[in-house]
Amino acid sequence: MIRLGATEIVKRIKDEAISEREKIISVAKQNADELIKEATAQAELQKKSVIEAEERKGVEELERIVRAARLKARKLRWTAEEEMIAKALEEAMKRIKEVKTSGFKGSSYSDILAGLIRDAALSIIAGSSTSSGSELEVMLSEEDASFVTPEMLKDIADEISAKGVGVRLSLSHERIKSAGGVVVRGKEGKIEVNNAFEQRLARFSSSLREEIVKTLFKGR
Repeated sequence: MIRLGATEIVKRIKDEAISEREKIISVAKQNADELIKEATAQAELQKKSVIEAEERKGVEELERIVRAARLKARKLRWTAEEEMIAKALEEAMKRIKEVKTSGFKGSSYSDILAGLIRDAALSIIAGSSTSSGSELEVMLSEEDASFVTPEMLKDIADEISAKGVGVRLSLSHERIKSAGGVVVRGKEGKIEVNNAFEQRLARFSSSLREEIVKTLFKGR
């Protein structure tokens, strides 16, 4: 048996400690490298996620700005259309005064009123449940009362009656508040047709609006 001296024992213990230390350091370094690698990979993922989130945020912000700009443009266009349409309709109402004095397309204002009375009377007759005849009265504004005479109403009534349904037209003492036009109603007051210019414009507003927009915004 080989006897080891104190010096050899100490040296062996020291060598074993150094060897164990190296193993521990190696394992620790390996673990540290893995942790660093994992942490780096996680950081890259987070970085990529943040970048993508910022990119999405940027895209969403851009889309929001575009949507807001389009909405503003539509509002501006709508406001411009409404202003121009209102102005066009206002000018149309102003022209009624010219029509009363100068006529329109070769027709006098009395002829225009006669046509409105005729149309209203025919509408009432068409919607009436009786075929024996109709008693109708014509309402005008104070200003327009001078344009319609009893003789005119008789001529209109005769023209309508010649088509098969007897009708009598008379002037009402009641006046309407209107820039022009007529209101025709049955004597019983159950049915009436409002052919005042304001009401006609309101009834035809959709088609008028379409035509005005085509005219005012053509080519835009």
